[in-house]
Amino acid sequence: MFLDRLFKFHMSSSAFVQADSSRTWDVVQHADRWIEWSDVCREVWDAPEVIDGTPDWRIGHKFGFKLSMAGREIPFNVTVSRFFPGRQIEWRSTKFGITAIRTISVTPDADGSRVTDTKRFSSRLYPLASGIRET
Repeated sequence: MFLDRLFKFHMSSSAFVQADSSRTWDVVQHADRWIEWSDVCREVWDAPEVIDGTPDWRIGHKFGFKLSMAGREIPFNVTVSRFFPGRQIEWRSTKFGITAIRTISVTPDADGSRVTDTKRFSSRLYPLASGIRET
């Protein structure tokens, strides 16, 4: 049946950073400071508490941020779904009927590190809203 099908979309980007992975991770993991270096992040709220200089990331922690997208500022409330200290943070959210899972990872790469940002989207509603018809 058509309603059993999911709209799915995946995108990923990565960047090389001329800093070792532990230094790069330290910048990425401080959500409360994302607005200092991100071109699209406008605000962060309820970021993980920093204890002894390290954010206390926990699965199930809810926080939010506002991103500038297509000329508008869009707020997102997310829930941390995975966390591997020193290498990966993942969270999920649902907005406009679309569930998004975003994973940011840091890995050693030659004389620096690589930051990879992966986004996976899915929805049961999107095909109906977009006018796609079953044949």
